[in-house]
Amino acid sequence: MATAAISGYGTLLKLGDGGGPETFTTVGEVRSISGPSMETEEIDVTTHSSAAAGAFREFILGLIDAGTVEFDINYVPADATHISLRTIFLARTKRNWQIVLPGSVQTISFAGYVKTMPFEFPVDDAITAKISIRCTGAPTFS
Repeated sequence: MATAAISGYGTLLKLGDGGGPETFTTVGEVRSISGPSMETEEIDVTTHSSAAAGAFREFILGLIDAGTVEFDINYVPADATHISLRTIFLARTKRNWQIVLPGSVQTISFAGYVKTMPFEFPVDDAITAKISIRCTGAPTFS
């Protein structure tokens, strides 16, 4: 059976402007994107009676954490989207975001804050920033 895998090349990361209706702008010079890094909290519910089950710990799942979305950019100081990233980081402003897969086969929408924005200035490579968005609430896949 042939694979149905698709290449990640051409994936877009878009930043909402907070307006109504909201307009999304593609973040410039994105090199790679990862996330959302969703995970579920584990709750240990082991009791003294758990010994009857062979003395193994028992767990249930708790709240779901949408995690973070991280992306690397070639940092361009005059790029309007890079200026926006700095501005919303400094203002600690929650924004809506979208990850649009190539061919628009799926859009992952989420809200989040720019949590980290470390820059790198290597002697032998482009100036970059590795940005982390802390997701809040549930992402949607459409």
